[in-house]
Amino acid sequence: MHHFYGLTLLELLITISIVVLVVSLGSPAINSIQKNIQLKGAAQSSYFAFQQARVAAITKNTDVTVAIRSGKNWCAALSDSGVCDCSITYECTLDGVEYMVDFTDYRFISIDNVRFGSDSIAVFDANRGLAIGHAGSIVFTDGHNKLKLILSNMGRVRVCAVDRSLSGYESC
Repeated sequence: MHHFYGLTLLELLITISIVVLVVSLGSPAINSIQKNIQLKGAAQSSYFAFQQARVAAITKNTDVTVAIRSGKNWCAALSDSGVCDCSITYECTLDGVEYMVDFTDYRFISIDNVRFGSDSIAVFDANRGLAIGHAGSIVFTDGHNKLKLILSNMGRVRVCAVDRSLSGYESC
């Protein structure tokens, strides 16, 4: 008598059906987690760019500008040579090096709202790293959740969640 080992066609079809069901149910959750991670990453990278601008202003004893462009093709870049356009490669530099955060690393994220005056720039002064007259905020969104980066007149930078708390961030 011969014993055959292996899967029957019915067992194989049931296994494939279960795998397809699990993947189709889990895909939206994975996409949501990826968007959430990118939202936090964009806000944190921008936070550190603003902190770098403040430190550079104090240590170099020169005003440092953060140029910001909103929308889906957003960017934020540092400059020690005054106002610049962050959408133009190497126009915004700090000590000849481009310091920029932009949409290419965060494809699910856009900037909804920039409030730094009519020119969408923040400036840290050379004396104390203050942003007097250049304070404002940026709102990052993934289409569902929003994080707001806030710069005070005293040069303090913080990030908070808009509308509802997001893990790791208090509500604004």
